[in-house]
Order: sequence, then structure tokens, then C-alpha cells
Amino acid sequence: GDSTDFPPELMGRRDKPVGVKTKKAPNAAEGAGIAVAEHGASAAEAYGFVGFVLTGVMYVVYLVWAYTPEDVLVRLGVTYYPDKYWALAVPCWICVLVLYGAWMYEGVNMMSVRDLDDPDLIAEENGFIGSEADEPDLPGSVPSMRDTPVEEVNRVLFQTKGRRVRTRRVGEKR
Repeated sequence: GDSTDFPPELMGRRDKPVGVKTKKAPNAAEGAGIAVAEHGASAAEAYGFVGFVLTGVMYVVYLVWAYTPEDVLVRLGVTYYPDKYWALAVPCWICVLVLYGAWMYEGVNMMSVRDLDDPDLIAEENGFIGSEADEPDLPGSVPSMRDTPVEEVNRVLFQTKGRRVRTRRVGEKR
């Protein structure tokens, strides 16, 4: 008992979350009298659906405007609309911007990595370099962490069977 007629959720109390309906669960839970929550659509789902529908409607309006001759639009009473030039110019600009964005993304990535001849990319002075044959691990255990030598990587990736690829360590002279 409150002395007001307001429902509990307006008074700052909630017996259950807003938008959640409860119903008796069928089957096994029914006998136990367990209530199961039944959620409605969330705001994000509703906005997403509205956005999806509006996008489709706007696309159809765009196609009608772009492909309908001007005299037909004037006869229908549609007198204020952009020039037909924009029906082609805007999609072209969007395509160019997407291509430019991809090009810029690649350029920024290339600028942020080291040069390919940087010795730190080949071997690190504090790295533990070894292969599976150097120190066998216990059966069933997780293999110990180690850097794979560049020679082994080249052999596996490029199948350099007979050729020996020599790499140098950091600080090692040529």
C-alpha cells in the first residue's frame, strides 16, 4: 500500500524488468510452477528494422526519380527535385571514395611497418630460437614456446630443399 494510484514502476520500484512478460513454462517446468521470461523486441532491433525498411523505401524512391523522365514527374505534380546529374554523380563519388579509402588504408599500413631489410624482422637478440628437434617435450605436454628459425620457415613455405638460406642476427656484420 501506497496512498497514490501510480503503478509501482512509476514510483521507482519494479517487480520485474520493463518489457518482460512472464508466462508459465510448458513441459517439465510447468509442474514445478516456474515462470519463464518472454522478452519482446529490444530498441536496437526495432530501430534496425525501421532502418532496413526505410533504406529499401529510399532506394526505390531514388530509382523512380533517376529513371522516370522529367515530363512524367511534372505531370504527377513532382516539381521540386534535384537535377538528374546527381543521380549519377553521387554514386560515382561514393565509389571513388571507397577506392581512395582502401588505398589510404593500405598506405597507412605500409608506413607503419618496418622495412623488409630491418634486422629486427629476421632475428631478435633475446629470442629463443629452436626447432622441435632441439629439445623434445614430454609426451602429451604443450610444446614450449620458441621462435621458428627463418631457415625453417623458408624451407616449409618455399620448399628450399637443397638450398641453405643464411640469416644474420641483430648486430652481426655482413
